[in-house]
Amino acid sequence: MKNTPLFLRFLNRETSVLDILSSFSKVEEKTTAEAAKAALDNPPDIEEFRKELEEAVRDLIKEGLGDEFKAFVNHYMESSLEEDIHIENGSFGENRSQTARVKNPSGPWVQGFICYNLCLYIKAFGLEELKTCKVCGKIFNHKGKWAAYCSDLCKSNKKQSDRKQD
Repeated sequence: MKNTPLFLRFLNRETSVLDILSSFSKVEEKTTAEAAKAALDNPPDIEEFRKELEEAVRDLIKEGLGDEFKAFVNHYMESSLEEDIHIENGSFGENRSQTARVKNPSGPWVQGFICYNLCLYIKAFGLEELKTCKVCGKIFNHKGKWAAYCSDLCKSNKKQSDRKQD
């Protein structure tokens, strides 16, 4: 089973900005760790961003990738993050890794990392497994591309609702 990516945990209120900052304060990359430690004292209010991101992801699920979505994520990533790409040629071909770090500690880098996580998810897994639960509306990815419900509870609630209508 896949781990739930950061952007989904954030959207579904399973992680807070303090959790994110605490996590980034422990990374080895100095600028990012220092920015996170400083922000722990006065965390940014990113509730409005959460709403914007939720709308963007719901549109992404319905409409697919478009220029509006790309502009949204780039707005947050370009101003605040620096991406490092490492390519090594090994005996089994090319090995590529990429990481991001804070470029501008006073910019919206927390939002940038959440968007970066979403972009990496799309690149690795595509959009097929990103779903909206038909019962509760939660955005999820862990049930496979044919799933319609985020949990067994929602699935059984749907069945009970269908029985009541009959």
